[in-house]
Order: sequence, then C-alpha cells, then structure tokens
Amino acid sequence: MSLSAILDSIGFSAVASALWDTYCKAAGNQKAAERIELKDGIVLLRRDLRSVSSVDEFAKWAKMRRRLDALSAKFERVSSDLAIERTAFELYVNLVLRVIVYGSRAVLNIYNYRTPVFYVPANWFYPVLWFLSLPTAPMGSVSVSVWSFACNRVCKRAAGIYNRVLKPVPATPVRPASAALS
Repeated sequence: MSLSAILDSIGFSAVASALWDTYCKAAGNQKAAERIELKDGIVLLRRDLRSVSSVDEFAKWAKMRRRLDALSAKFERVSSDLAIERTAFELYVNLVLRVIVYGSRAVLNIYNYRTPVFYVPANWFYPVLWFLSLPTAPMGSVSVSVWSFACNRVCKRAAGIYNRVLKPVPATPVRPASAALS
C-alpha cells in the first residue's frame, strides 16, 4: 500500500498527535511534566479540602482554598501554553508529512514525465490508448502519471475496505428488562 493511502486512512492529524506524545515522552517536555505535577497537586489539595470543615476551621479552609485557586490558575496557564505548543507542533508535522507525500508524488511525475511504465498491446485498449499515455509518454504505453493515479486509487480503496472490515463496532449499553418495557 502506498504511503499516502496509509496516511489518509489513519489521518495526518492522528499521526501528528502520536508524534507529539512520543516527542513529549522522549524529550521530557517540562511543561507536560509540570502540568501533570500540578494536576496531582490539585487532586490532593481538593481531597484535603473536603476533609476540612469550612465552619469549624475557617482559617485553615480559607488558606487551603486560596492555595487551590492559585494552583488551578497556574494549571490553566500551563495547560494553555502546552496546548499552543502542541498545536504548533502538530501543524508543522502535518505540513511536513503532506509535503513529503504529495511532493514526492509530484517529483516522481515530473522526473519521469516522458518515460513509459510499460507498453500495452494495441488491440487490448484501443479506444483509450491515447489516455493511458497522457501527458507525454509514447503512444501505446502507460505513463507514470496515469500509473501513479491508478495505484493510488487502488491503495485508497484497499485501505477503505480494510478500515471498514476492521473498524471496531461501538458497544451498545445493556438496558435492564424493566427499562425496555417502559
């Protein structure tokens, strides 16, 4: 299967998202680590805040509440910065992938502009022989442009069939018998 068909079936953005996750783990992104630490701190502080009575121990509760608000604000700031960084990374990766896929196809077609892929017997495809040799391959041959287009279409169809066959079926929730009757 061709690279473009595989990337089309998976999705350029899904590949970019997977590369972002790999980059964060491999490079040790500080903002991602800080976000995880802040999230853990917020969860712990909320748990502690629930155990303190706001009526009986108001000073302690207010102090913990201010700390929780400060941590939440910092968490939002770091999350926003990380989201901007992630979006920029994914846009860049998406652009690079598209340039590689479509640029390589264009270079292949331009470089082999007049080169036939193979010759076809004249009596097999007589009415469309001129079309198969477009744009400038010799008459009676299949041009690189037509061949790459046909291969790409076949690969995309195969990827589509593959995705439909292996697409997971969403689980339907089981309803109790009493709910089904009403």
